[in-house]
Amino acid sequence: MTNSELSESTVVITGGSSGIGAALVDFYLARGSRVFSLDLNPSGSRASEIDCDVRDANSVSSAMAKVRNDSARIDVLIANAGVVPYWQSTENIDLEDFARVIEINLIGVAATLKYAAPAMRSPGGSIVITGSINSWKGDPNLASYVASKHGVLGLIKSAALDLGPKGIRVNGVGPGPVATDALRNRILSRNENDHDKADAYFERLAQGTALKRIATVEEVIHAIDFLASQLSSGITGELINVDGGVL
Repeated sequence: MTNSELSESTVVITGGSSGIGAALVDFYLARGSRVFSLDLNPSGSRASEIDCDVRDANSVSSAMAKVRNDSARIDVLIANAGVVPYWQSTENIDLEDFARVIEINLIGVAATLKYAAPAMRSPGGSIVITGSINSWKGDPNLASYVASKHGVLGLIKSAALDLGPKGIRVNGVGPGPVATDALRNRILSRNENDHDKADAYFERLAQGTALKRIATVEEVIHAIDFLASQLSSGITGELINVDGGVL
């Protein structure tokens, strides 16, 4: 599909009610695509919203069945649902929370691929998974998140090998810090709700990149759109970083 062909496509987005997911929903609706937003919290958008908990295989299976009842196939799947946990040192890891993060960020993506792939077999399609720069680098305070996003990269590479012969490409984006409301709120919380400290923290993040700024939501969307379209027809099994050039 070219970008113009995407205007007639069916796009399924998990985690479509907030953050990057909500921006993706708006982007593809404006393009003219038929958009299904799968999330636990309906946002009231013009997309076809389906209640879905990616932690529950039955919920994911049911959601994909509803998509297929309304649309014969899925052209683009964007597996975007995920969670960022609170900071924990290694010796203070909350194992129950660790399991929750893996369940949502990794097993939830696996379930999404499992139940969406059959609707993409003929004549194929594109899957884009939201990874992270933490798909390839560590963080001393976010072990569960890093582990989950490293696993996502493994899923991308493995699913690409399996689904490629069926005409399905599987890629991912690795956003660095992106100026979403969720990130701003986390930074404020980590800095005792001191706006000056939070601004200084963002500046340090910016100075740690080649572009000396953090990436925008729009830039992440453009990378996803590229991977979803036939402009990237020769690319599969890859993760494209959208991080301003983290040094």
